[in-house]
Amino acid sequence: MAPRWLSCSTAAFLLLVHTVPVFTQTCGGSPGIPGIPGTHGPNGKDGVKGEKGDAGESVQPVTGQKGQPGLRGPPGRPGLKGDDGVQGPPGLKGRQGEKGRPFNAASEQKTFFSQKRLISQSPEMDTNIAFNSEILSELNPQLHGESLENGTFRSPVKGVYFFSYHMSAKSRVCLKLMKNSETPLTMCDFADGFLVTSGSAVLELDVGDTVSLQATKYSNIVTTSSSTSHTFTGFLIFPTA
Repeated sequence: MAPRWLSCSTAAFLLLVHTVPVFTQTCGGSPGIPGIPGTHGPNGKDGVKGEKGDAGESVQPVTGQKGQPGLRGPPGRPGLKGDDGVQGPPGLKGRQGEKGRPFNAASEQKTFFSQKRLISQSPEMDTNIAFNSEILSELNPQLHGESLENGTFRSPVKGVYFFSYHMSAKSRVCLKLMKNSETPLTMCDFADGFLVTSGSAVLELDVGDTVSLQATKYSNIVTTSSSTSHTFTGFLIFPTA
């Protein structure tokens, strides 16, 4: 009776017990065809929320030292001139000014002089030149200016004054404008034949200061009695007291 095969290992055991010759067959067969992959399963559920992590280390921002200021750049080009705007409406009328003080010519001080020299004698060197005739002799007496004493003007008011002169001479002339005993100005002129020279200056005077003209050794002043070209004029520009 042929043995009953339970498995490959069992068949080998029975062969050892029964010595009846039998035909054996190998247990390993050819690999089968791979099966068809199954479908994907559903997505799993979200897991449990994890614990909060430890706090990180606090970091302070690093700021470097302030740098040196850079070089100043060149100025930019000027912009184009804009268009003229539309003229605005006239402004409101201002308040009326205060009434001025009345002017009384008789009460105002006349700080000026203008005189001419009508003397036939030549002036002495380094001596005040005399002027003996007022140019505004027909002016109202209330408006007359200061008189000269031997050609010398004496300041009645502290202030800034203007002085000028005209002199006729032959060939050469040098005159000194004197302030007290000082010589703030010396003017000379030279020409062939006759000439008329002039000069002017602005001086600051205190009360009592004197101003005059003096001739030098280089002056050849014309001294005809009919000459009216020798004049000396001065007036107060503004007081300083």
